[in-house]
Amino acid sequence: MYMDKYNEWKASSYLDEEDLDELKSISENQSEIEDRFYKNLEFGTGGMRGVIGIGINRMNKYVVRMATQGFANQINKEEKESYSIVIAHDNRIKSSLFAREAGKVMAANGIKAYVFSSLRTTPELSFAVRELNADGGIMITASHNPPEYNGYKVYDRTGCQVVSEYADSLVEEVNCVKSFDQVNFISEEEAIKKGLFKYIDEEIDKKYIDMVKSISRKPSIFTDNNGKLKVMYSPLHGTGGMSVTRTLKELGFSNLYTVDEQMIPDENFSTVKSPNPEDINAFKLGISYGEKNECDIIIATDPDCDRVGIVIKDRSGNYKGLNGNQTGALLLDYVLSSYEKLPEKSRIVSTIVSSDIGRLISEKYGAKLIQTLTGFKYIGEKIKEFESTGENFIFGYEESYGYLAGTYVRDKDAVISTMLIIEMALYYNELGFNLLERLDEIFLEHGYFYESLHSITLKGKEGMEKIQSIMDGLRKYGLSKIGDFDVVEVVDCLKTEETNLPKSNVLKYILSDRQWMAIRPSGTEPKLKLYFSMTGKSLNEAKEKIETVKESILKEIQ
Repeated sequence: MYMDKYNEWKASSYLDEEDLDELKSISENQSEIEDRFYKNLEFGTGGMRGVIGIGINRMNKYVVRMATQGFANQINKEEKESYSIVIAHDNRIKSSLFAREAGKVMAANGIKAYVFSSLRTTPELSFAVRELNADGGIMITASHNPPEYNGYKVYDRTGCQVVSEYADSLVEEVNCVKSFDQVNFISEEEAIKKGLFKYIDEEIDKKYIDMVKSISRKPSIFTDNNGKLKVMYSPLHGTGGMSVTRTLKELGFSNLYTVDEQMIPDENFSTVKSPNPEDINAFKLGISYGEKNECDIIIATDPDCDRVGIVIKDRSGNYKGLNGNQTGALLLDYVLSSYEKLPEKSRIVSTIVSSDIGRLISEKYGAKLIQTLTGFKYIGEKIKEFESTGENFIFGYEESYGYLAGTYVRDKDAVISTMLIIEMALYYNELGFNLLERLDEIFLEHGYFYESLHSITLKGKEGMEKIQSIMDGLRKYGLSKIGDFDVVEVVDCLKTEETNLPKSNVLKYILSDRQWMAIRPSGTEPKLKLYFSMTGKSLNEAKEKIETVKESILKEIQ
């Protein structure tokens, strides 16, 4: 089967000569041919992501064109006089090419493509969809994946990644496009001539930056700093460099230092092993620069600038990283405390694998916390829902370093988050303590919560089958005890009638004494993800509990 597909592509006149040569170069490598052609690169409810290369299970311009044709078919289902789409891209290999290819397919289908002229952040793409009243958006990015990956994220007209029935219908439309001859395609020159392809940049940039600044809770604090707090920033070679630095400069913050090598967009991410702010190793260069410049905080955003991580200098001069739940707790507490009076029906939204401390913080200030499935698109969906229910979205966050304040963007936004982190640090600095000390106060008030994520990488066809086998086994045989803890309840997110959540391949085990763990396949990487949340009289006690539970569950599934 896969050889038939390989030979079909190799014989196709649709492929460029360079791409045909790539296919010919693997003619003696059966395992490589199988991996490239045993299945189509999966287009899920959030889009697709994969290794760059030629083949149906790879990211390339032909797969991008076919996916875009399916998206165009979905958009054109509606009865409208005109349609438009916004397309942006990050700094990855072939990102600019894929963005332009998508624009040309949309234009060939009568849909006007607004294409950012150079790299932009994911949150700005979400903002632009709403600002331009477009029918959807496409972001070419693989977020913080290794450099050999790229991806294609899809947004609806609200600026939110597609969800629910629309997502299912879109996937069906994309899957119906099975051959090159089903794709409508015109040149960029022709598309521009017809008024169906337009490059955009500064006009949207300015509106986006102005919006970000409007989210600030205490804008005057940036100019009142007087050199009391030094911040080191890195976009990890990605898109955040322009937006983050411009926002802070316009707010009047003068003590921002940058990791100069990582301010340069680099498709190979040459100064880091992984461009992921969830990994403390990504801060190695930033910490060395921070020590040299005596910086109080080091901040890094991922390549498409929707995630942000922070490292704080303690009183002994040592730098300590915070995990996503800890940063989320700090931001949630700061944002809620900044209101003299919260709006009626104030809502906080997090995910089922985020720390339970968020619920306690929300309740303290009189807000209600709602949990969604993993994935910020579900938080964006709640914002839209609140518009019809009269509820007020205040803040959303997830454990994987994604945060959002305000409703202008419908995805996690590391530009807004970076601004709020610095603002929060300035505020507490004026009161005489740093973010580590403020976090400890929160723990003393609500209990010491600690969370951990463990990922098991299982690549290729065999890996995908192994992941599914593990999930099937857990459902079939069940678990009554994990480590020293009894399983009190099992939340199976395939059983929508019980969870009142969309269907998802997630198992969450509620354990005794307010502990829990969850397991799910990654939607974007060949990984099985295990989440742990424990409480204790100290962080060390909570961490020790996690190690015990982790050891126990790994024995069960490996």
